[in-house]
Order: sequence, then C-alpha cells, then structure tokens
Amino acid sequence: MFFSEMSVLGKELAKAGHKLIYGGARVGLMGAIADAALKEGGHVIGVIPENLDQPGTVHESLTEKIVVSDLLDRKKKMLSMADVVVAAPGGMGTLDEITEVLALKQLQEHDRPVVFMNFMNFWKPFLECFEILIQQNMISQNSEELYDVRDSAEETIKYLSSGIVRGH
Repeated sequence: MFFSEMSVLGKELAKAGHKLIYGGARVGLMGAIADAALKEGGHVIGVIPENLDQPGTVHESLTEKIVVSDLLDRKKKMLSMADVVVAAPGGMGTLDEITEVLALKQLQEHDRPVVFMNFMNFWKPFLECFEILIQQNMISQNSEELYDVRDSAEETIKYLSSGIVRGH
C-alpha cells in the first residue's frame, strides 16, 4: 500500500513539473517515488555519498547524479537545492533528515515549507511528540510555523501547487 501511494506521489510530482531531489538510491519508498517520476518524464536528482555510489545501490536512471563526500554533505546539498521539503514515510535516514530540517527552520537558517505526507497516519506518533514538546515549551514555535501535514499524495501535490512553494 505504501509503495502504490509513493508511486502516485512521484507521478504527480512529475506531472506538476516539480523536480525531485532525494538521496539517490534505487530501492525503498524513495526509489519507488523516483521510478514513478522518471516514468512520467520527471526530473530526478539524486544526491549520494561517495561510499554509496555503487551499482545496485544508486538509481541507474537518475536525470542528474551529484556525488558528495558523506551523509552530512548530502543533507546540506539537498536542502540548498530544495524549494520545499516533503517527508514521506521512511526510516532512520528520513527521521534524521527531517529533524535536522526542522531544527534549522526553528533557528531560522532556512524558510522552506516542510510537509509531512502522513499517509495512513504514518507520522502520527512523531507529530504527537512534537506537540508534547510544544506544550512543554521545549519548542517555541507552533507546529503551523514549522510544518504542514497532508494525508495523501494528492493532498501533498495540491499543497505544492498552491503557490506556497517559491524558488530558492
């Protein structure tokens, strides 16, 4: 079910003319998003650390591949290229990336919109944790100042196409 929704996201990103910038792997949910965007003729940029730039790991059909030295450089490069950050369901890498993006936004080091694609309430426990931190005054901004939440690929695309996203 997650893979089909991620494919919808990739397809709709491409149809709407959005570039996809991601970690560059051919597997997992992000690989499915990339596959669908590429199949639809979308522009897909993979930013991959040197040690992962290997056959079988890196997506072989990327429109553009950027090789960086390590994961920290990958995060910096992806954020510098992005107009918006969308957190689709993911694992440890996604948690690392999205918490850093939110911390940087809280510190006003970037002003890009951040969107959680909360398909099947995947992000619900994580977002509840943020709400507790806000209630305990451990995060000074309201959640609306830091991120938006959409429940499906279609809602995410509508949000991205609403004019909220501007070039950086």
